[in-house]
Amino acid sequence: MNLYYEEAGAFKVGRVLQDQGNAFQVETLHGKRTKVKSNSVMLKFDTLECAEFHTQVEALAKDVDTEFLWECAPEGEFDFNVMAVEYFGEKPTVVQQAATLAALHAAPIHFHRKGKGMYRAAPPEILQAALAGLEKKRLAAEQQQAWADALVRRELPEGFAKQAAVLLVRPDKNSAEYKALMLACTEAGRSPDVLLIECGAFKSVHEMMRARFAAVYFPKGPEIDLPAPDVPADLADLPVANVRAFSIDDISTTEIDDAFSVVWLDETRARIGVHIAAPALLIPRGSPYDRVARERLSTVYAPGDKITMLPDQVVELATLAEGRTVPSVSIYVEVSTETGELLSEPYSAIEQVPMAANLRHNHLDAALSKEVLEDPELNQLDVVGEFFPALKMLWKSSCVLRMEREIARGQPEKHTRIDFNFYVAEDGTVEIQPRRRDAPLDLLVAEWMIYVNREWGGMLDECKVTGIYRVQPPMGRVRMSTHAAPHVGLGVPQYAWSTSPLRRYVDLVNQQQLISLLRQEPPVYTATDAELLSAVNSFDVTYKAYAEFQQSMERYWCLRWIQQKGRKQFDGVVVKDELVRLDDIPLFVRLVGVTSPGRGVQVELELDQVDELTLTVSCKLLALKKGTPTRLLDDEEEEEVEAESSSAAPDETGLPELPASVADVNVDAEQSGEPQA
Repeated sequence: MNLYYEEAGAFKVGRVLQDQGNAFQVETLHGKRTKVKSNSVMLKFDTLECAEFHTQVEALAKDVDTEFLWECAPEGEFDFNVMAVEYFGEKPTVVQQAATLAALHAAPIHFHRKGKGMYRAAPPEILQAALAGLEKKRLAAEQQQAWADALVRRELPEGFAKQAAVLLVRPDKNSAEYKALMLACTEAGRSPDVLLIECGAFKSVHEMMRARFAAVYFPKGPEIDLPAPDVPADLADLPVANVRAFSIDDISTTEIDDAFSVVWLDETRARIGVHIAAPALLIPRGSPYDRVARERLSTVYAPGDKITMLPDQVVELATLAEGRTVPSVSIYVEVSTETGELLSEPYSAIEQVPMAANLRHNHLDAALSKEVLEDPELNQLDVVGEFFPALKMLWKSSCVLRMEREIARGQPEKHTRIDFNFYVAEDGTVEIQPRRRDAPLDLLVAEWMIYVNREWGGMLDECKVTGIYRVQPPMGRVRMSTHAAPHVGLGVPQYAWSTSPLRRYVDLVNQQQLISLLRQEPPVYTATDAELLSAVNSFDVTYKAYAEFQQSMERYWCLRWIQQKGRKQFDGVVVKDELVRLDDIPLFVRLVGVTSPGRGVQVELELDQVDELTLTVSCKLLALKKGTPTRLLDDEEEEEVEAESSSAAPDETGLPELPASVADVNVDAEQSGEPQA
């Protein structure tokens, strides 16, 4: 005797070896012995061999017309044997019975199973909906295959361009587009990013990197679609400062946050003013512009590019542009013209500031050396015109401020770091220009910005107005806090970012608080304000991500520079283990297959096989060079070396993820201008 039975949701055939009453010992078609319970048996037969029976049932089941079978189905629940009679006629054969059962089981859309061998025909409306869904899936599968075929032919299907970046960083893995891309990658033997570039979804690796970053951090797009804000009428009533203010920035800077003025009171005293752009006067809390800034938290910088925190219309109204009289929050202090020492307590004011000039350090650094600024016989310098005496006064007083901080720090600061400015032309040509961090204009601006952040932070704390501070305990990391505390790395009793309100949301919040204090109004934020605390918690994570993007783009443009120059040989210095920092550009490379020559050793390298997509380049050691390094690492570069030497996997943006310590790199070092864009 043979059995047609159900096992694991499928129907099988087996020859009975032993009848055990409530079960059978069965040998399957493949010779396997198994135990089959009696209630799993659907049919018993002995007219055919198992193999022949199985073949005939499979063939006949395929010929069963499912639609006609559904039309023949009786009302309510029915047994498959009843359905076999309805379909094949009276006295169906065992093969026909088995084929009917197999056909019913294979059509779950048409027939709903209700128990062992029992089914119920799907109601017409449910059947039609299910068939429509099935057809939709079929069409989607066809579309998916068509898209995959197009991608393999290096043709970009319609609609893929807008989704390309999302498909790389945050794909819906159930979408037809993603499945088509994965299928095409398998067939073409390419990674998704390479295949999309080859299909024209991105014009270049650079465009892909930017789009990938924007898809994660600016999913609505980097553009800001807002009208210009209404200028409050009372701004025109602000007093106009009796100064001729000037800023010091890089030539590419457009978000000019800070400016200076010097007024000579008599032969022994001068009044120095630091003037900070005041977007907080234009965009109140909760306005659309404030919400955009809250979402972005900072301007994003990369060589040849930037994504601003504030809409261009707000920046245009608030930036301290030459030739305009602009609302500002200013701080003034009297200094000794002879020693540069501060002679008075500072005082602050909300006012309009006449901007006489936007000086650019690209044009000034070569002329304004430390020796020139400290020459007592030199009182005029054509390159800066009327502002030379003011710059000398600012420099003298900044040296006093720096000395005070270094005493508080317990050690002098290192200023050996070289910054690099990137200038990217429209045709993609990149120029990389070194600039020493110890350039007098850089030190001058940095010192006065630290002073302003210290004083305004102390003012908020003294008046019990909540602010956002950067704090660093001894031997600890820098962190954000709403409570004033020392920043030992800078050597100040408190430090509240306040000097870049066009570019950092923390500064904008602190400016809102400061303005309310100066106007003797209730503060915009309280210490327990949920939005304030959220901004504090979010800022470091976001700022770190933006910094990683900037560093990745700088690495990309370094590799492009190498290719454009056609150079292969470079000098560098070993900074840790096998990690080498090149002298000419801000690029770290790794020595492979050789023992590290030792930290601080100068080397000559040959670079080859630049890969823009993975941001890698092969490196061969040519020779060890005699002598000592031209400069030592400063504190910030030590952090960068730690970051470069770690082997972190790329994050969801596809960019290398840096260790948490790098969040502090260059964050609290105030500089003139903005990162290069």
